Amino acid sequence: MVVALEWVSTITTVSVAMVGPGLVGLWLDRHFGTRVIFGLLGFAIGLPYGIWYLIRLTGTKRQRGDHSDRPPRT
Repeated sequence: MVVALEWVSTITTVSVAMVGPGLVGLWLDRHFGTRVIFGLLGFAIGLPYGIWYLIRLTGTKRQRGDHSDRPPRT
């Protein structure tokens, strides 16, 4: 159960990192009355950042040798 919650937390964090800046940009566009300038800029920054964060996160777990999804040896 702990491993499942860890994965849910990780997926949620990456999703927010990808989509959050774009949603904030869309809100700024509506607030300032501009076209989709800030929204596109937010998504253009958020998507690569989210992918980079995901790659970095999986690389860190692999380097640590984290195999927390496997049962402990007895």
